[in-house]
Amino acid sequence: MGSNMADGDVIWTQRKRNWCRTPFTFTTYTLTADELDVKTGVLRQTFDTTKLFRIVDITIERTLLQRLFGLSTIIIDARDQSSGGQIVLKNVIHGFEVRKELQYAVDAARSVNRVSTREFMDSGDGIDYGRDDADYGESGAYDDGR
Repeated sequence: MGSNMADGDVIWTQRKRNWCRTPFTFTTYTLTADELDVKTGVLRQTFDTTKLFRIVDITIERTLLQRLFGLSTIIIDARDQSSGGQIVLKNVIHGFEVRKELQYAVDAARSVNRVSTREFMDSGDGIDYGRDDADYGESGAYDDGR
């Protein structure tokens, strides 16, 4: 068993870059058909795996220095407790192409697992904050049934 923790065929992998595009860091990002893995550290390693169907949103941010060196930061919102709900892939080369690959993989994983984004839209506390028309009268005011 090697240092690659990813299960399945690797779609994309890249080492985090420093400000001038050199890969002298100890963080590696790996995308497979099922999950996104982030490995960090040398003496104390951390392995974080997020199932793709849990990813809700993907955003790209670029500072002026990142734009000069062709780098991007990809911010991923996920319904995943181990990552605290947000995964940051910092200083990625070809960020827009990576975002597109990631989105394709997320859509495919949702299809395979029969998951829709709608299932992630609640607050996570088991309470549905959506408006139920049965609770509202004709005037649109809330009616608690009393």
